[in-house]
Amino acid sequence: MPQGGYRANAGRHKKSATQKKLEGNPGKRPIEVLDLSSADEIPAEPPAWLSDKAKEIYTFVRAWLEKIGCLRGILPCHLDEYSHLKANWHKAEEQITATGMIFKEDGKVKPSPFVALAQGYMKQANDAWAKIYAVVRETKLKDWDSANPNDDVMERLLGGR
Repeated sequence: MPQGGYRANAGRHKKSATQKKLEGNPGKRPIEVLDLSSADEIPAEPPAWLSDKAKEIYTFVRAWLEKIGCLRGILPCHLDEYSHLKANWHKAEEQITATGMIFKEDGKVKPSPFVALAQGYMKQANDAWAKIYAVVRETKLKDWDSANPNDDVMERLLGGR
C-alpha cells in the first residue's frame, strides 16, 4: 500500500484576501503609486497605417471618449486595434452584401468564406472594445448619479458596487 504522496488539505492554509488586506504590507516593500495624470492622451490624429474607414471610426470613438471625459487611462494601441478590426469587419460585411451568404461551386452550394471572416473580425473587435469599455466603466461608475436615468443601473448592480 502506498503511504507517501499528496494528501488533500495537508499543510498550511493560504491566507484569505481579506486577511492579507488587513495586514497591510507585510513584506515592507516600497509601494509604487502610479501617477496617471501625466499619462499621454490618445492622439487626435489617427495613425497613418489605418485605412480611411478605420480613421473615421478612430475619430468617432475618440470624440465620444473625449465627450464623456475618458481619454486618459485608455491605451492608444487599444483604440488603434479596435478601429482596424471594426473597419475590416465593415469590409467583410460589404463583400457579403455584394456576393451573398452562399455561392455555387461545381454544382454544390457552399457558404461564403466572408461570413466566417466577418464573424472572426466581429469577435476580435468586441474583445478590443471590451478593453476600452472596461476603463470607461471604471471611470464613470465612480461618478454614478442615481438621479440620471442614462446611468446603467444593471451595470452597477451586477458589478457589485
